[in-house]
Amino acid sequence: MGDINGDVWDLDHDDVTTERMIFERTQQKLKREFTNAGYRAGLDASKATTMQEGFDQGLTHSIPHGQTAGTVLGALVARRTVCQRLGTVCPPQVDALIMRLRALKHTQALSETATDNGPTTESFKALVEEANAVLHTVSE
Repeated sequence: MGDINGDVWDLDHDDVTTERMIFERTQQKLKREFTNAGYRAGLDASKATTMQEGFDQGLTHSIPHGQTAGTVLGALVARRTVCQRLGTVCPPQVDALIMRLRALKHTQALSETATDNGPTTESFKALVEEANAVLHTVSE
């Protein structure tokens, strides 16, 4: 590496080739690192956008379901309490419907397909209709 006089800047052909190979390897490594970093940054940005859109959509759909379930459950519990305080017999469906509504998982109520034997949106609507029918007959 260098000439006989000890000049370290005097490079021969082998030294230039070695330096060129080191430069090319370093350049390839940096290119891979920047490509990977860019890919990860893009993926993270995409996830954040997609997750926010999914959250917004789920929230929009879930609020009416939650309000409906809460209203019906509250009416059933109130009806049962009134029956107990008045000493009258409440239909057995009231307790069963209260238990079914309390056991309901919100994610299942929004699902279009049954998961883990949970209800779908349609079966949630049927449960609410059943509860409303029982409430209507109890109040008559």
